[in-house]
Amino acid sequence: VAQREAKAALEAARRERRKVREEEVLKVLRAWRFARNTSRLNVLPEGQDWVFSDTLGLLRDRTGDIHLTPATRSYPEVVQLFNQYLLDRLPQEVADFKWTTINVNCNYSAKLHRDGNNFGPSFIKAFGDFSDGLLKYWPEDDKAVDKMEDLKEADAVTMDLKRSLGMFNGYCAHYVQPFRGERYTVVFFSVGCHSKTPEDRKESLRQLGMQVPATDEDPYALLRAPRGYRQGAGDREGGAAATSRKRGSSGKGMPSFRAYPISELEVGAASNRR
Repeated sequence: VAQREAKAALEAARRERRKVREEEVLKVLRAWRFARNTSRLNVLPEGQDWVFSDTLGLLRDRTGDIHLTPATRSYPEVVQLFNQYLLDRLPQEVADFKWTTINVNCNYSAKLHRDGNNFGPSFIKAFGDFSDGLLKYWPEDDKAVDKMEDLKEADAVTMDLKRSLGMFNGYCAHYVQPFRGERYTVVFFSVGCHSKTPEDRKESLRQLGMQVPATDEDPYALLRAPRGYRQGAGDREGGAAATSRKRGSSGKGMPSFRAYPISELEVGAASNRR
């Protein structure tokens, strides 16, 4: 059903020369048969053994093989719909955002965690009929504070993903606040092993609408490295920023996160098809 709904939505958007609509994405998410995912231990809420979560696009399995997930090959129009939704709304200043993978989630509040296998920033959007459920995020978390629970609430920012499209560094600490109702999220990011991906698989991603990162892509081209929360960290580079400087880039001059109100992104009916 989700595949059929996605195909119809894509055809309608092309025919009417418009953007993919938010309600079309939500309709597909509601039709999607989410798997019970027991492997996402870093996000499991207290007392739960699994969450409804699926991965589309590129993934490296436990044997080291880098491949497109089975769901990606079975439901290509679903992947294309999610990609087109993002492409239709990418602001010019981040039009070069790259991603290899999409994570889709249903009805759970991810606990405080840091993503461990991402490259560069992530874009995230929430869908559904829900209230609350803000994303709490520590943009300067460079992991110098070993225990995430020791991070100060005052240093965090909140992002309303129902009303905005958010860009953040997933390897910085973050969690989802409790919510009421039906809540889905779609997360666009690049896997850390992207540079080792065979070219034919990169081309498969491009055919699905993904903007694949170059082998030498700068992870700090759109968001700078976190500066840390140590005393004086705001006046100097530390942690991840210092490490990235040795590699030649820390994204100096870039923000630590971005949030774009959906009401502004919806202006204009044309689709950014490529």
